Amino acid sequence: MAPKIVDKEAKKIEILHAAIRVFSEKGAAKTKMIDIAIAAKIGKGTIYEYFRSKEEVFAGTFTLFYQGMESMLLECVHSTDDPEEQLCNLVNVSLVEMLEHGGEFINIMMDFWAESVRTKNEEIRSIINLKKIYDEFRALVVGILDAGIAKGVFRPIDSHVMASFFIGALDGLMLQEIMDPGIIDMKKAAGTICDCFINGIKK
Repeated sequence: MAPKIVDKEAKKIEILHAAIRVFSEKGAAKTKMIDIAIAAKIGKGTIYEYFRSKEEVFAGTFTLFYQGMESMLLECVHSTDDPEEQLCNLVNVSLVEMLEHGGEFINIMMDFWAESVRTKNEEIRSIINLKKIYDEFRALVVGILDAGIAKGVFRPIDSHVMASFFIGALDGLMLQEIMDPGIIDMKKAAGTICDCFINGIKK
C-alpha cells in the first residue's frame, strides 16, 4: 500500500483552527501543546513537525487572522471609488463583520498580549506588532481622506489626525463590546459613526 500523502499546508491550517478553539476555552497561559494536538487529533510529537512552540502556534493563528482581516478591509475599500462609501465600508467591516467572524480571535489576541506583559515575553510582543497594524490601517484611512479632499468631497482637514480619531472611535467601541458583549448594537453604532464622522468632514 502506498504511503498516505499529507497536504502539510492544509494540515497546518487545521492545527491553527484547533489552536484557536483551545486558546479560547483555556486561555493563553493554561494552554499546552498537548492540548492543541488533542484538539487537532494528532499526536504530541506530530505537532512539533509543524510548530516548535505554543508561541509559534499563536504566531501562525495571528498571521491567519491578520491576513483575513487585511483582505476584508482592502476588498471593502476597493469595491467603490466613493470616499464616503469607502469610509462607511471600513466602519461596517471593523464593527460588524470583524466582530461577528473574528471576535473570538480578538479576545485571544488580547489574552496573549496581557500574558506577554505579565511574563515580559518579548516573542509574543514582537508577534502582535500593534504599531505596524495601526500604521497600516491609518495609512489606508489617510489615503481615503486625501482622495476625498482632492475630489472636493471632504473639506481640507489634517487627514493624519482625522484618521487617528476615526480609528480611536472604532477601537473604543470594539473594546467596550469585548469587555461587555451585547452592550452596544454594533449595526446601529456603525450607522451613527458613519453619519457623524462624514457629516463632520463633508465640504
